[in-house]
Amino acid sequence: MPYVMVPVPEEHVEEVMQFILRAIAQASIDPWDAASISALFHEVDEPSRSLLAYVARSSIAGDDLEDAAVASMIQLSKREVTGIMRELNDDARDASRPTLIGSRSVSETLPNGRTTEKRVLSMSDEIAVLVQAAERAELADAPQPFAGDA
Repeated sequence: MPYVMVPVPEEHVEEVMQFILRAIAQASIDPWDAASISALFHEVDEPSRSLLAYVARSSIAGDDLEDAAVASMIQLSKREVTGIMRELNDDARDASRPTLIGSRSVSETLPNGRTTEKRVLSMSDEIAVLVQAAERAELADAPQPFAGDA
C-alpha cells in the first residue's frame, strides 16, 4: 500500500500518530470464530470457563452482571475474577483477537437516594453465542456419571 504525506499541524502530530497506530492494530485483529473459541474454552481452567459462561449468559439475556455477583457465583474474590478476566483478555490480545470480556462502571441509585458505582462485566453478542456453543459441546462430551447402560 503506498504512503501519502498529509500536512498535520505540529501540535496534533502525536494524536494523529496514535490514531494511525490504533487503526493499524485494529486492522490486524482476527475475529473470533467457533473453532478458536472452542479451543480456548477447552484449554483454560474451570474458573475461567465459569467466568466466560456466566458473562455469556448474562450478555445474551441483556442483563447487567456485576463483578461481585460473578465472584460469588464462582466462589472467588473480586480480585481473582479481575485477574482471570485480565488473563483471558491478554491471551486474546496475544492471539490478535478482540477482547473477550469487557467491564464498565455503572451508576446505581440506592433506596436512600445516594448513588454508587458498580462494575459490570459484558461480552459482545457474537462472542457470547460462540462461548455458549463451546460450553454446550463440552457438556455433551463430558461423561455422565449417573447415566446407566440400561
